[in-house]
Amino acid sequence: MENAELKGRFEEVYPKLQNLFSWTVDKRILLSMAGAYALADRPFDGRRLMEISDELKRRSGWFSPVRGQIHPMLATLLDNQEGTPDSVVNDLMENQEMLRGLGFRNTIHSYLAAILLPREESEARRRAVAGKLLYDEMKRRHRFLTSDDDYAFAVLLGEECSNPEALAEVMKDYYTELRSLGFRAGNELQWMSQTLTYGSATFDRKRAEEAADLRERFKQAGVKLKPLHYPMLGFLAAFHVEQSAFDRIVSATRSLSEMKLFRWYREMAFSFGIQAVLKEAAGTGNAVDIGMAASIEQILRAQQAAMTAGVAASAAAASSSSNGSS
Repeated sequence: MENAELKGRFEEVYPKLQNLFSWTVDKRILLSMAGAYALADRPFDGRRLMEISDELKRRSGWFSPVRGQIHPMLATLLDNQEGTPDSVVNDLMENQEMLRGLGFRNTIHSYLAAILLPREESEARRRAVAGKLLYDEMKRRHRFLTSDDDYAFAVLLGEECSNPEALAEVMKDYYTELRSLGFRAGNELQWMSQTLTYGSATFDRKRAEEAADLRERFKQAGVKLKPLHYPMLGFLAAFHVEQSAFDRIVSATRSLSEMKLFRWYREMAFSFGIQAVLKEAAGTGNAVDIGMAASIEQILRAQQAAMTAGVAASAAAASSSSNGSS
């Protein structure tokens, strides 16, 4: 997708989303939603989105995690799935109940993880069990860092994991190595240590070094990288992106940053630049391994979910602070 087309999609869909949700949703959430549609293969259908939104509300109580700032983005993620509004919402609720039955807490992160599960029940259960086994092993190694915001990546990465204990140990090794390379400790670094394992359950110091090299190259290119970008940086290192893909990310980021929409949110422009190029790679197979390319859509959904959850938490904190000081 050319930069002009990507910008055009943002310009087309953002005002429509703003018209539907302007009074209730933080601008960063709207940008996240616009990004999901800008990168989607299907055209925006406001009526279908609102039908999904209404069905979500109908199926959830007033105090459900589904309510609040995250609600419109959850509807957006469901809108990118095949099926009628009631069927995609029903599948989400059933998968989330399955995760709860396995011991996942009832939070927005269990709903976001549920979106990553397939619709076929037996396969969904297999992946859910694998995700819980991996999550438990992660929790044993990083007790205080590991929480419900790790659910989505645990479900995503547990899918092909035959030895969750060994994989969690590799994640811990990556975390330690990344700290030695100057990355900031915290939840985002833990997510990065998880994404570095994508496609390989064996510790590879070169992957961590490649991530550090990418960080420096982006810095030299004038792109400001923040901890929120760590997970996608991990995926880029796991995919061994070529120079042409790196240049496209920088170009797309600069192009989006020029838009008035991103005037105060240029860090989000970088996130969308990475996502746009990964999606291109999935379509061509040139920049990444073909086997990995088949899972990029799931990766993008996981990253969109994680990014939006962070934005929603930030918006809720800002709202609470504002109310408390008034």
